[in-house]
Amino acid sequence: MKQLRKTEWRRGYPIKKNLALCAWGLMALAGFAGILSHPENIPSLAASVLALAGAVLTLPRLLRYYRTTYHSLPALNRRLTKEEQEELLENENFETITELKTESLRWTDIAESAHWLRINGRYIPKELVILGGAEVTFNIMNRDTTPVIFVYATGDTVKIDLGVQASVQKIRELNAYFRSRYHIFPGQADGKKTEELCSIFREIYTDYLKEKEPEKEDAVLAKLVKDAGELRQKCIEKMPPYLKRGDRKA
Repeated sequence: MKQLRKTEWRRGYPIKKNLALCAWGLMALAGFAGILSHPENIPSLAASVLALAGAVLTLPRLLRYYRTTYHSLPALNRRLTKEEQEELLENENFETITELKTESLRWTDIAESAHWLRINGRYIPKELVILGGAEVTFNIMNRDTTPVIFVYATGDTVKIDLGVQASVQKIRELNAYFRSRYHIFPGQADGKKTEELCSIFREIYTDYLKEKEPEKEDAVLAKLVKDAGELRQKCIEKMPPYLKRGDRKA
């Protein structure tokens, strides 16, 4: 079985897809059945209309979730076919990053291959990541889990839940590892600034694809996964100076 398929089954995505479809079907069926069987019962009719409205409103989201080929390959799963995604990881051999699996992350899946990071069952192309890292979260009940957010040179943003709440010291250690080993610039929690930066990267990536014509996007991405130096440099040149310095307070 191919690597992506194994990860999908370990994370339970095929089962989650079918459960979501069944739940939606039951909600839609309950709505239709209630309207047809008890049209004179006002409370029952209202509940049935609400159930049917809920089914209609959630249908687009359900379809997007169900049609997503590999949830374990975020962002790129929207740009590539199922076969193209499988090919990217076919010959990659992953090894656990043991130095990071300490304290709260000792049970978290953190591994890497020549060109990819795997974090909690999600695959990240190391060459395409420009900035990002783990974010400190605060919750009055101390139940928040730590997210890791990456911004790609394609303009895509990927958020991965570590599934645990990492300490501030562990987050610093994780981000220091990303910076020193993969040359990833520190990210920022400001959503508006991040979106502006993503917009700039998307424009650069679109122009880059035009320069590579008549090559198709799948072929370009396959090369970028191995070496994105040219595209990275174009993106870094357009980044605000404070991000290049790693100044998160600017």
